[in-house]
Amino acid sequence: MPSATIIAKEDIILYDLCHLRQILLDVKKIEDSIKKETSLTLNEALCICQSEKGLCDPSSLAKELSLSPSRMTRILDSLYKDGYINRTQNDDDRRAITITLTHKGKEMNKKLHSLSLELPQYVIDLATQTEQTHSEQEIK
Repeated sequence: MPSATIIAKEDIILYDLCHLRQILLDVKKIEDSIKKETSLTLNEALCICQSEKGLCDPSSLAKELSLSPSRMTRILDSLYKDGYINRTQNDDDRRAITITLTHKGKEMNKKLHSLSLELPQYVIDLATQTEQTHSEQEIK
C-alpha cells in the first residue's frame, strides 16, 4: 500500500517511490473501468466533466487537465466525431473556439457522475487527508 505525506503549506503530496508502480497500475484499472463502462478514454471523460463546469475553450481545458494543446485537439476531435461536443467559432475572433456539450454529451456527463469506481483504500484515505488539509487552510 503506497504511503503518502501531505505537506499542508505547499499542498505537495510525497509518495514512496517504491510504490509508484502500484499507483500506476491502480490508475490503469480505473481507466480500463471507465473505458469499459463508457467507451471513453480517461482524458475524454475528464474533458466532458470539465466542459460541464464551464471550461469551454480548448486552451482552458488543456491547462486544467495538464495536457498539451495538440493532445487536447486530438481529444476534442474524437469527442466531436462521436457527437459528444459542438465546436463553435467566435465571430469576432476566428481563432477562438467555444466547446459545448451536445445532448449526447450531457447524457454521458450524467453517466460519468453516476459511475461507481472501485478505488483502493489508500486513494480514499489520501482524498480524505487532502480535503481535511484544504478545510484547515480555509479556516486559517
